[in-house]
Amino acid sequence: MMEKFRQHFLIVIFGLLLSACQPTLEHNENLIMNQQAYTLYMGEKGIQNFSNYNDGNVDNHPAGVSFRELQFSPPNLGKLTIDNGPNSLLIEHVFSVLGTQYDKNEGIQVLDIDAGLTKEEFNTPEQAYQNYVALMKRINQAGWKNYFFTDAPRIAKEDNIKHLSKSRDVIDPSYIFSFEEWKNIINNIPTKSLGYRLYANGVILDISLKRTAKNERNEEQYMLRFSFQSVRYNERDSIPDSDKMTPDEFEQAFKKRVIENQKYREKEERKAKTEGYHIDEEYTDPDVWPYVK
Repeated sequence: MMEKFRQHFLIVIFGLLLSACQPTLEHNENLIMNQQAYTLYMGEKGIQNFSNYNDGNVDNHPAGVSFRELQFSPPNLGKLTIDNGPNSLLIEHVFSVLGTQYDKNEGIQVLDIDAGLTKEEFNTPEQAYQNYVALMKRINQAGWKNYFFTDAPRIAKEDNIKHLSKSRDVIDPSYIFSFEEWKNIINNIPTKSLGYRLYANGVILDISLKRTAKNERNEEQYMLRFSFQSVRYNERDSIPDSDKMTPDEFEQAFKKRVIENQKYREKEERKAKTEGYHIDEEYTDPDVWPYVK
């Protein structure tokens, strides 16, 4: 009788302890899930967001440049949505974000983001590849397109793999490599990395995807770097003393630079043709002037 009482007593106590722990476990799980999700913006709205997320901490430099930062530590990595209107992009497994403001009147002009390709530090080649596929699908669904600077030769998409094997730059983000192509590219490119330059809605996005390590189980580690730049900042920064010009002077300088870059590009395209590359004659530069002026 006494033995049965003890068993019943222990069961009741265990149940009470389990019930007491359960809300705490659920609270912690929800906290981990919710506290790491952020939405970031370029421009003035970006300043407000960083102030909410990092308690207004700003690193100001004498030259007038200011930096705002977010840091995440495993296993609670960040999950960011970069709000760019219809071209908003989700980025997962984020380690750090650096928002840079070069001009006090322009808000956040550059966002640099370091992230992992996968949640775990190391993964099988197959899992790393699946995460690459998921990333490229999100990029394409968000409407980001390949972007050539005005002085860069417009290499045709049919030479995509040939071009990246020498430069690591992918010129056709809409094409997702097969697993065999992926393995061959990563294993044979000296840099073990791929680079993308994309554009959408007044923002230039540079992406670097790099295999950084392999372990004894042949599992792989990949790092991602996203750099979002406002096209306004990028173009104005390319013209010396643009901040000292009147609107008319800047417009003339902008047009002059476009013509000079076009001449340089045509020379580079003639060179590329002699090397066996095809030129995309149908590529049209996005109209960036409304954002730049």
